[in-house]
Amino acid sequence: MRIRFVIWAGFLLVLLLAAGASHANEIEFDRHVVHYTVVNTTFLSPEVARAYNIRRSSRRALVNIVIMKRDEDTMESVPGSVTGHAVNLNRQLRNLSFRQVRDGDAYYHLAEVAVRPGEVIDFNLRVSAADDDETMPVSFRQSFYRN
Repeated sequence: MRIRFVIWAGFLLVLLLAAGASHANEIEFDRHVVHYTVVNTTFLSPEVARAYNIRRSSRRALVNIVIMKRDEDTMESVPGSVTGHAVNLNRQLRNLSFRQVRDGDAYYHLAEVAVRPGEVIDFNLRVSAADDDETMPVSFRQSFYRN
């Protein structure tokens, strides 16, 4: 149990630290807020990558989507689904395959995408919370810098 906590804490720490460098953002909808973060998988420690079955490479990025439900003064992570694709400026399309990861009360929707240093990618997603019929469009642009 302690190893699981250490790995989970490491995963969260990496996402929080990388969030500043990777433009962590959120989009607000009527009843939900969608948080999104994209980080190069080399930001993840080998232990965290192994625990979440993520391939570490300078040519791979991890897309992390969190769906939060708003209730008066509180927000809670809720399960849902995410579909979508990524397209670079040369119009090369990459379909994204998201998987939901649950850890305690938190739900994460993770997808890996191939990237090249210096590439700019537009992400176009459709996000749905399990407790709602609303489909939330989420679109953003991410630049991947040379190491």
